[in-house]
Amino acid sequence: MEQAYYRAPIESVPDSIRIAARVQRSSIPTWAAWSIVGTFPVLLAINAMLLPTSTKPADSFAAVTAAVYLVFSVVIHEGAHILVLRGFGRSVDRVGFKLNHRVFPAFYVRMNQSLLLSRQEQIVVHAAGVLVNLAANALVLTTNARTVQSAAIEFAAHLVFIAVGWNVVPILNSDGYRVLLALAGIDAARQLRSNPPWLIGIKVAGVVFIVVVAVRAALTLTRNLVA
Repeated sequence: MEQAYYRAPIESVPDSIRIAARVQRSSIPTWAAWSIVGTFPVLLAINAMLLPTSTKPADSFAAVTAAVYLVFSVVIHEGAHILVLRGFGRSVDRVGFKLNHRVFPAFYVRMNQSLLLSRQEQIVVHAAGVLVNLAANALVLTTNARTVQSAAIEFAAHLVFIAVGWNVVPILNSDGYRVLLALAGIDAARQLRSNPPWLIGIKVAGVVFIVVVAVRAALTLTRNLVA
């Protein structure tokens, strides 16, 4: 069966399989992995401070600018995942587009081989995209404030900041969720009851979030049609 991966304690794996899979000690120390996670709130705070308190209403140019910048952000986000995974000697299985939970459109990089990495390396792989986005957004905001002072760029940076912020929240199979699993040293079970209580709570919160967003979208569409 190709591209199928299963987790088991290293001690239970036969030597022949262990050698073939090149299982080895983590190349990333635990303190470094936790330090990388610690940069999340720091970069989020920096972005929040750099974002202006008010922006001009969005126009067609701002919308085009936002679309271009969002595409750029997606490219560097997924590219960061791919480069870091390859840096650890593994490769991606697929790059594509999907609807998360049949509601939220998203580009994705399927990284089944990340299961062959240590927990510390998994943290780095799953955190890479968000960190690159936040660092790039801070650089764009700083450059824009000191040069062109474009309201369209500010609008685009706002959208990217919101999107990345949601991706940090550990729900809906986000990068933040993947990092949290790696930090906790567990793999989420498909059957809800087989997971720890705290993880069940996170999964339930994600479902509630989906329902709320879907209901609000339906109500907004209905109001617009009636009006």
